[in-house]
Amino acid sequence: MSENTQNTEFQMPTPDPALKELDFLVGRWDLKGSTVEGPMGPATEITGWETFEWLQGGFFLVHRWESSFTVEGVEVVDAGYEFFDYDPEGGRYRTHFFNSLGPYDHEGSKYHGGFEGEALVVTGPARITRTPHPGGTVIVDSEVPAGDDEWAPIMKYTLTRTR
Repeated sequence: MSENTQNTEFQMPTPDPALKELDFLVGRWDLKGSTVEGPMGPATEITGWETFEWLQGGFFLVHRWESSFTVEGVEVVDAGYEFFDYDPEGGRYRTHFFNSLGPYDHEGSKYHGGFEGEALVVTGPARITRTPHPGGTVIVDSEVPAGDDEWAPIMKYTLTRTR
């Protein structure tokens, strides 16, 4: 009979350091902007709020929002949650969102991407670019596919930190 002399100690996993690059988003934000005339109809104002906070443990950044805009004379309220994490093997951020405008198929609510300069760019069924600006604002541009390697803007808004 052999005796197991190895003493293995459990080690808690730690979040990938790349996640800390998302800290620029942490806080509560007012949202103000507009859609672009196109697939969603005529241009219309968008207002609302967004929050970003770390889930206990630091492995996931939780994004929550509520916004409203008008489509064909009807006010639309969009509320939801999105979870950001980091895939070290793929070297990219991943997100998965759930909102009140669903239902979505499982893959249609997933995005992935990384930083292009200062901007965080994630792509799924659309492309969302979050660019920090001086004074503590973040510009958010949303685009949809418009052909081979082409994108058409559908929405642009500014996040202004409230805390």
